[in-house]
Amino acid sequence: MFRVLPILAFAASPAFACPQYDTVVAAVQADDQSGAEVLYEEIVFSAACDDAIREWVADYLARENFLAALDSDKADEKRRLLTRALGFEKHWRSYAELGRLDWAEGQYSKAAQNLQLALNELAEGDQSHKADTDEIGEVYELATAALALADEPVDMPRTRSGTTGGIFTTSIRGFEVEEVSLPITFEYNSTEFDQIGTDFADALVEHVALTSPNLVVLAGHTDPTGSDAYNLTLSEARADAVRELLVANGYNGEVEVEGFGETRLPPAPPGIEPNSEEHYRLARRVAFSLK
Repeated sequence: MFRVLPILAFAASPAFACPQYDTVVAAVQADDQSGAEVLYEEIVFSAACDDAIREWVADYLARENFLAALDSDKADEKRRLLTRALGFEKHWRSYAELGRLDWAEGQYSKAAQNLQLALNELAEGDQSHKADTDEIGEVYELATAALALADEPVDMPRTRSGTTGGIFTTSIRGFEVEEVSLPITFEYNSTEFDQIGTDFADALVEHVALTSPNLVVLAGHTDPTGSDAYNLTLSEARADAVRELLVANGYNGEVEVEGFGETRLPPAPPGIEPNSEEHYRLARRVAFSLK
């Protein structure tokens, strides 16, 4: 949850030159959200006011909007409040709740964007925003599923260093990802990438170029449609197509290719019927790990 603000400790600090200091502290202490919002608009760009008071008030306003969103039973109102909370403070929980709203509405591309922004905040944002590994794992798995179900390309978020973030971030506060499942998809009964598969394959090519691993391990997976032997062969051929793309784009390291066919069907996430077409879309993927 959002952290509890140290109101009394902050209020006891020496007043800054900020003319609104006393009134904005009083508004927050009185839990006067509307008054604090008006005063925040006055101090946000004021050179006379210290960053500390701005951040403190913004944290309060972000928390109040987030909590109000959790209390609302209307999706549009939740979305408005969460978006407003993010305007005051970037918090992984706000992004994650937006992603869950998108997921529930079947807006998988938007869900993938917001859930991956939550992962970026978890990895690089304010580390006082608490999260345990189970929570991180839940966001990560839902982000991966949303990417697989998206019917349009998804812009992958960047880390501060410029590499690809989101599900490409494999170590987050003790949560470790052994392999990343990408929805690198293909034309029917083919090793030719379809349009969305091309976009994700290109994202992998770029990520490998930026990180320069010594070894890339590629694992192909299919859905249960077709015979076991056929799916095993097809999964390896599709993973090999990704290997060829990496090599063609200049990767000089070692690449290992494996095919698992239908043997590693992922569990259906919340809201997805097991053995449905949506479930099988999650199965059609090429997973990778970098070493």
